[in-house]
Amino acid sequence: MNNITDYIKHYSYSVSYSPEDGAYIAECLELGIMAHGDTQEEAIAQIKEATRVHLLMLEEDSDEIPQPFTLQNTKIA
Repeated sequence: MNNITDYIKHYSYSVSYSPEDGAYIAECLELGIMAHGDTQEEAIAQIKEATRVHLLMLEEDSDEIPQPFTLQNTKIA
């Protein structure tokens, strides 16, 4: 899988509400990055954008892009 958009679709995301922050916190589990939003939908949109930017930076630095958990035991032709 070489397309960043494909990776974003397959990564695992977690969203929870933080009363302390008064916001929804989203995390990409494979990358360990977080984002927030006033709604769940906004938090999901923000984490997907943060994931896209993070992957572009990894690609630019020629670093390995972590494979999504859902594809780690799957061979892709």
